[in-house]
Amino acid sequence: MSYLGVYFHNIDNNNRLVIPSAFREKVGSEFVLLKAPDGCVFMYDTETFDGLLEQVSRQSNTPEGRRKARTFARAARTVTQDKQGRFTVPAEYIEYASLDNGVAITGMGHRIELWSQSAYEKQQAEEDYAEENFPEIFY
Repeated sequence: MSYLGVYFHNIDNNNRLVIPSAFREKVGSEFVLLKAPDGCVFMYDTETFDGLLEQVSRQSNTPEGRRKARTFARAARTVTQDKQGRFTVPAEYIEYASLDNGVAITGMGHRIELWSQSAYEKQQAEEDYAEENFPEIFY
């Protein structure tokens, strides 16, 4: 099962965010948040994240590789969802991705992305889902 679609939820006063029901079971009760280079937050089930961590550790046999591995590990945090499908978003991740009010929770196949709703809407206005923009896909 892949993560697909986009959902909009608000972060509550306790910094909790609801995981869309379509994603809850696959992501599991414990999962990983990662500060993404794009200014959003990536969300991975632990198995997928462990695969990424393995890729990073294979490249950490040089000082530069170890520096990158430390940076990668520092950008990640394990969190858990409660029985209502909510999890607490750490304050540093809210600040990093400007997750103030509305949050766009987007499925990206093997991961979930958390975007501020305003950044997501701006991005969508700049992108065009037209067949000519995806010539390599056979529909």
